[in-house]
Formats: sequence, C-alpha cells, structure tokens
Amino acid sequence: MVPPELDAKTLEEIKKKLVKVFAPQEIYLRGPYANQAMGEELNIDIIIIVETATMPRYEMMSAAQVALMSIDIPKNILIYTKEEFDDFSEKAWTLSYLVKHEGRKIYAKA
Repeated sequence: MVPPELDAKTLEEIKKKLVKVFAPQEIYLRGPYANQAMGEELNIDIIIIVETATMPRYEMMSAAQVALMSIDIPKNILIYTKEEFDDFSEKAWTLSYLVKHEGRKIYAKA
C-alpha cells in the first residue's frame, strides 16, 4: 500500500485548521511524514502544544480530530500544555523528547 502524500497544500491545511481551533504555541510532526521517509508505518503523529488547557484533554483531542477529519491521512494526535511539553522534553525516555529532538516543527506562534 502506498501512503498518501503530505504535500505543502495539505500541510498548510493542517496548520490552518489547528491554529483556528487551538491558537497553539507550536505544532510538530513525528513519524514517516515528518521526514518524508514514508514506509510501512502509514500514520502521522501530530503534536500540538498549547499555552494552557482550555478544556479536558479528551475534548481537545476530539476537537483536533474533528478539525482534521477532511485530511485523508491516518493520524495520531497528542496535545500538551507548554509547561508539560517543556518538562517532558527534557527527559530522554519520553515521546516529547523525541518530538523536540527528532520531530519536525511545522508551526511556531510568532
């Protein structure tokens, strides 16, 4: 099975939709789409960093899934507050560490 392409237009659509819903601090990609090394793993990890949690985490994750429903790429979405991400990304055994050091930052709030 050939994975769908993550072209510049789709990437821009992902950013636009997530910024509209969350006004995030940062957005990262991880997985095969982050470095264009698509292979057996056909999903994309999208990590959204928000300043503060404005609703329960499960509601934020649900809102992200709904916002990206039209993007026809399998996705995993994680949402962290800036404080959580900064804390976890210092610990080498965490996903946040991998995201910060190996992920692809696609958005940073100006």
